[in-house]
Amino acid sequence: PTLPPEETQIHRFDVSKPGPPAYVASGKVAGRLLNQYSLSEHEGHLRVATTHGSRDGESSSSTVHVLDAATMGRKGEVGGLGKGERIYSVRFIGPVGYAVTFKRVDPLYTLDLRDPAAPKVTGELKITGYSAYLHPAGDGRLIGIGQEADEEGRTQGTQVSLFDVSDPAAPRRLSQLFQKDSGSEAEWDPHAFLYWPRTGLAVIPLTSAGESGALALKIDDSGVSKLGMIKHPAQRQEGERSYQPGIQRSVVVGDSLWTVSGQGVQVNDAATLAEQAWIPAD
Repeated sequence: PTLPPEETQIHRFDVSKPGPPAYVASGKVAGRLLNQYSLSEHEGHLRVATTHGSRDGESSSSTVHVLDAATMGRKGEVGGLGKGERIYSVRFIGPVGYAVTFKRVDPLYTLDLRDPAAPKVTGELKITGYSAYLHPAGDGRLIGIGQEADEEGRTQGTQVSLFDVSDPAAPRRLSQLFQKDSGSEAEWDPHAFLYWPRTGLAVIPLTSAGESGALALKIDDSGVSKLGMIKHPAQRQEGERSYQPGIQRSVVVGDSLWTVSGQGVQVNDAATLAEQAWIPAD
């Protein structure tokens, strides 16, 4: 049997008053969402990014739909993004959108959404690998966390990219830091990513063969550079080899960087990364 076309239903509720939510409107768009960043409301319009077609990617492509936020009625759309690919990340910032699709190479699309009835692609950057999380860094800059890949699409390890999107017609990558044979929780969990604009400090969890910790980076106009790796004290369970706890969260408190794992909290100097304290979980 032929499966029906995949679609996403969207419902709007009013929760502004005390009491139960009040139903307002419903709408639907073709395709499936990636995550919470696939939807964004701006100036009375809801932007929705979806991928539709086969899940193996052979006949898939992606579309950004624009709906009236009050009625859920369709206003406009721009489609044909990444034919034969699927969305790996998306971010809406005001009247501009960014989408990354991937199968063998990573097109980063810039989208002009100022006219809800006629959204359009304004630029495209093709590079190997992909960004699974996009983070705005101000002044026409965008940070991407993902995986580098070869020309056949085989992933090689974590990459952190700094993009210049100040000219929507010509996005470009300013810098890339690559950690071979590694992965980061920040690819699928944005809470695992820390960016501190005041100093340009960025921190992501990083796991590779036999090593786990938090990778501290400096991100500024000169590019992406490695400050160092923060590791929590090795743990040993009775009768087993020692292991390095995986760091899951990081936060800046004053002049210190606090990192959190299942085994405890470590405090390091945010500038030098010198260890200041270790607080075990039990």
